Amino acid sequence: TTLIGESNQELTYILAWDSMADRETKWNAFQSDPDWISARAKTEESGQIVGNIVSQLLTPTAFSALK
Repeated sequence: TTLIGESNQELTYILAWDSMADRETKWNAFQSDPDWISARAKTEESGQIVGNIVSQLLTPTAFSALK
């Protein structure tokens, strides 16, 4: 959640990939997963719950704990 800033309505999550090819393979598999498709459809029965999606591809710094 946002501690300081405008929005407390944002969800931020970080995913790690071995490579861009790995990202493509796994993201496409996730998007076409029947369980995900069903869950998304169920949550959107009364309309979309997500108004905007922003994707950023980041590289950790040398001192990052995410490395």
